[in-house]
Amino acid sequence: MKKALITSLLTVVAVMAATASSVTFDYVSGIEGQRACLRLPNGDKEVKALLYCHQNMTEEVLFRSERFTAAMDTLGVAMAFIQQGSQDWDVKKGCQERFETIVTDFARATDHPELAEAPVIPFGHSAQATFPWNFAAWNPERTLCIISFHGDAPRTNLCGYGRENIEWGRTRNIDRIPGLMVEGEYEWWEARVRPALAFRMMYPESRISFLCDAGKGHFDLCEETQDYIARFIAKSLADPRPEGGCHYPRWSEDGTESTDPHDMFWYHDEEMVALTRARYEESRGKEMQYLSARVNGDTIHYNADSHIKLNATIDPDAEFTVEPIFVDETRATECDAHARVRPRVVIVSGPVIRTGDYTFRYDPEYFGADPKRLWSGITLSIEADGDSTYKSAVQELNLRLQRNPR
Repeated sequence: MKKALITSLLTVVAVMAATASSVTFDYVSGIEGQRACLRLPNGDKEVKALLYCHQNMTEEVLFRSERFTAAMDTLGVAMAFIQQGSQDWDVKKGCQERFETIVTDFARATDHPELAEAPVIPFGHSAQATFPWNFAAWNPERTLCIISFHGDAPRTNLCGYGRENIEWGRTRNIDRIPGLMVEGEYEWWEARVRPALAFRMMYPESRISFLCDAGKGHFDLCEETQDYIARFIAKSLADPRPEGGCHYPRWSEDGTESTDPHDMFWYHDEEMVALTRARYEESRGKEMQYLSARVNGDTIHYNADSHIKLNATIDPDAEFTVEPIFVDETRATECDAHARVRPRVVIVSGPVIRTGDYTFRYDPEYFGADPKRLWSGITLSIEADGDSTYKSAVQELNLRLQRNPR
């Protein structure tokens, strides 16, 4: 790679923590607190597309995932991670110009000039889940496909960032651009799904796919769902503006499959329908199991009224432990009613490095010790697979950073 071409706004830096080591981005562009980080496909491949993520939470999971990044390498997809990106993609506030500057900088600073014009896959989670639809509406020729994760429908009236959506106007649309909305079973809100179905009926040339992330919540991004997203991207690369496709009914907990066309979502083909059906059937009809955690030996109180239900404080100067435990429905008492599996702790976001299965340390170089980093804490996901009796289980945990007095 031609690192001699790096401009004054670019620097090479390792910025994120992974399971066993640090994830190194090839280039970082921008100013303090507004960095744009690029991961190129391994193997010096031509860049076929650019996965463009705005920092919220689970976007980081994709960059830490050896499984997902290997899939993107195979497809020739570069990955960009944007700090403090626009939540609504309001072009009156300069987000379009910033995007053009970022991709131009990346193209100039690498052996990949094709980045300047590469098809874009906007991806956003939760508060950033509206932006992918709006990006596509303003950049339809540039958009390969759209992924709104644990997020929003196009033109939703329930934006994840909690404010009003922007107006597309009469001349903008996302016709024939494959779009995927994912909503977790444990975060289910019917009012978020209905606008997606209404949009598909109002715009019959739209290509809106939907996955109920069965057995999952709001903060987690499991390997099965990573695989599903990677397959969706592969299908979109093979057929960027599909004429046909298949239809399959929306998720229902009891397994009833509606035949009403108003309840149908679009899918690339029968393979994607089969993957969707398999995810649904894996979770239906099983019992719940519940998780909590001990942090440095102390069981964490479950706060049902908090957005993140488990919260604790750790000293960033000391290694710390997070031990998953199975609990009953109250989340207050340990119990044996669970699948016979070993639960795991998954890093979602924040300045942390794993040192063992359940041991971690603070990462002082997270985003290059950027003082304007979005998050002041660490978010983890406690997860356990299901079995023939129990659904899979997830529980989010936030760790605040507070140094102990010496």
